[in-house]
Amino acid sequence: MALRIAAIADTHYAGGSLDGCGARRTAIADILMLRAVHRLNRFIKPDLTVILGDLLEDGCGPRSRQEHERLSEIIGKLESPYIVIPGNHDGDLDRFYGIYPRPAEIMDINGARILTFLDPEEPAYNASRTTTDLARMDQARSGHDGPIVSLQHVPLFPPGASASPYGYANADEVWAAFERSHFTLAISGHWHAGDDLIARGAGPAVIVPALGEAPFAFTEIIIDGDDVETRRHELSLPPGLNLFDYHVHTPFAYCSENMDMALSIALANEFGLAGLAFTEHSGQLYFDRDTFWSASFLREGIDTVQGRDDRMPAYLARAREFCPPAHLGLEIDCDNSGSPVVRREDWDQARIRLGSIHWLDELRKPEPEIDLNAAAEEMLGRLSRFLGCGIQILAHPLRVFRRWPDDLPVGLVSRMLDLLRQHDVAAEINFHVQKTSPEFMTACVERGVKLVLGSDSHHLYEIAEFYPHLELMRRCGFAASDLSQILAPIRPASEDSR
Repeated sequence: MALRIAAIADTHYAGGSLDGCGARRTAIADILMLRAVHRLNRFIKPDLTVILGDLLEDGCGPRSRQEHERLSEIIGKLESPYIVIPGNHDGDLDRFYGIYPRPAEIMDINGARILTFLDPEEPAYNASRTTTDLARMDQARSGHDGPIVSLQHVPLFPPGASASPYGYANADEVWAAFERSHFTLAISGHWHAGDDLIARGAGPAVIVPALGEAPFAFTEIIIDGDDVETRRHELSLPPGLNLFDYHVHTPFAYCSENMDMALSIALANEFGLAGLAFTEHSGQLYFDRDTFWSASFLREGIDTVQGRDDRMPAYLARAREFCPPAHLGLEIDCDNSGSPVVRREDWDQARIRLGSIHWLDELRKPEPEIDLNAAAEEMLGRLSRFLGCGIQILAHPLRVFRRWPDDLPVGLVSRMLDLLRQHDVAAEINFHVQKTSPEFMTACVERGVKLVLGSDSHHLYEIAEFYPHLELMRRCGFAASDLSQILAPIRPASEDSR
């Protein structure tokens, strides 16, 4: 049975401002870790995740306990088993393992044996392996004939096989023990550049790059018997794609977790976005929480009086402070008649206009009473009017049907795409609490419907998280060079009529 390992190293978390950071982006290291954790849980699904030390920038600092606790809370969200080992920046070992779970010295998982080493530090940021741990290496093969993996912070690799300036004072002795017991792989951190010796055929070792430095990378490793494959993942976007995030929420969203306009723009730059648009829910800006979440405002739309809580002027004023560089936009709700829930004067101020349908009356019935064909007709009836109002993008086109991904009514997608093409409205590729299917994307391309990408960010870690979007395109057979042909840049709207 194969073992899939996700390996993360060197976050170097510390509080403070991004402006005060150097190459180590210490101020956003918690966001980077959370972004990695969510990607692992939702898309990569490793059998084991290993965190290879230097979680903090200063493990002896006055806020180090709170910083460790913050990262421990994030790491605890992992859905896979995980191992956390300290690095030379992480402070006292006993305090470290008073916060993180202390790993067993040996873990057997999926037929592989994992040995964890906490090596004492040596001068010049090197390490040494103790006599006791060398003996553990010699005993590792006892009663086990499958793969064996060595985990440590300081890089362990065949002598002379890597340019890493860091290693072991007794490297020859350690590697001899590695070879005597026929270890399959050494996984280490510490050298921020990283070195995938497996990928370049230089030996059975991987030095994982620093998550805390651009492009914010970690390593996926698949061990199947004697075969080892690796894949590098980067939290930043691939360079040169010139991608735009058309769907970013703000602190004005009732569903915001921690959104901040200034930090959203900073993170967009960190992750390599060409630009973003703030697109807040119109219904949330006009109505109080109860009225919005009950969807009661959809009966009378913008003319609804009950539950009025007009925060739209405050949103527009605040967003204008950041536009440019961002674009000011709205995610405009569609009422039951297919009309946009937005005032004319507010519509005119939005340069990016997403339209969205979050509820259908048919789908709000008790489950046994729901008729999906009736829901499809309701959806298409609203869209036939809504798409002609002047919106540029239909946000998450099939989200309301996400509970029935394999039971979409016949003809729903085809008729929806006809309407999108007729009104020259782009379809958004969106993975927030849903998945866009390859079939939908392929149908859009074949029918000539424009596509745009949206993160639908409600938390800062989601800004520019286009990994699933780009993987979808890859699965559909589109290379990076094809993106300009299938993704349509949206020209910011002027004060036109609707």
